[in-house]
Amino acid sequence: MKRYFVFLLVLFALLTTPSFAQGKVEGNALRLKGGLFLGSLKTDLEKRNFYTDIVNLEYNQPWQNDSSSSLINDWGFDYFKSINAGILSNVFLGLHINRFARGYEWNSFYATGLGIKEADYRLLYSDINLGVTLSPTSNFRILPKYVLRSLSQTLEGTYLGLGAPSYYGQDSKTTTGTSGLVGVGFEFDLNDRATLFGDILLFGPFLLNSSGLYSSEQFRIYNGGFAFNYANGGYSFYSEKISLGASIVVMPKLRLFVTLDRENMIAKSKSPVAFSVGGDNLDRLGTLMEYVAATAEHKIELSGLKFGATYDLNL
Repeated sequence: MKRYFVFLLVLFALLTTPSFAQGKVEGNALRLKGGLFLGSLKTDLEKRNFYTDIVNLEYNQPWQNDSSSSLINDWGFDYFKSINAGILSNVFLGLHINRFARGYEWNSFYATGLGIKEADYRLLYSDINLGVTLSPTSNFRILPKYVLRSLSQTLEGTYLGLGAPSYYGQDSKTTTGTSGLVGVGFEFDLNDRATLFGDILLFGPFLLNSSGLYSSEQFRIYNGGFAFNYANGGYSFYSEKISLGASIVVMPKLRLFVTLDRENMIAKSKSPVAFSVGGDNLDRLGTLMEYVAATAEHKIELSGLKFGATYDLNL
């Protein structure tokens, strides 16, 4: 009920009056943006891996190297169309692409052995933003928006077990999803050069219900046999985000900005087909845990500092 109430407030603002603009836009303009992210990234696939491995009495340590920088992290553009109709100053349409790449390493322990594991991980999500800029005062702006977000994850892992039994394994997981979200941004100009701003995603999925695909395959060869785990089904997510920052004009049309970002994308699979096979036999407990691993609700968590620049092209 609380989320619906907040949404109605945002909808009211839309009817009575971008990603966030991060500074006042003059006239019709195309604002280009690029950023570098320094922070942590935890994927929901880490918890799902933990569930499937615990069946083999194998305890995974937390994944390492979840904190590093991404040189190509957030880039895109917003097109602003000047309206100047009362407090409605412009409408905007934009596209922003966020890309994160990580190489993870972790160990696992079982009764008589040690697992050495590593995986290459990629997260890509793109936002199509549609919204308006409301200017109740000359130095304060409110930016309600609708966000169409597409998400994809890939993980390719290689596992080596040293002990009894010893094993070699490979793991492949992919997820995709699309969801409609509602958010709002705020901007306050300290002076002609400096702006404080905030951006929030606070409601979704809306208009476009969250939908996508989940796929997981894990194959292991033991010194005494083999095992194969599989799950495939629907995938859904929604996002919660808060971003606070500041920007400053360093030369005409060029701004530098820094933000403190925190975002959770809560995800799970829906109605997957799952099974686990050990040799020629169906592993009932393993099959159950493959299903639980897929359907449990977990978070993709991002938090850290973002540094970047925007440049305006007058049209």
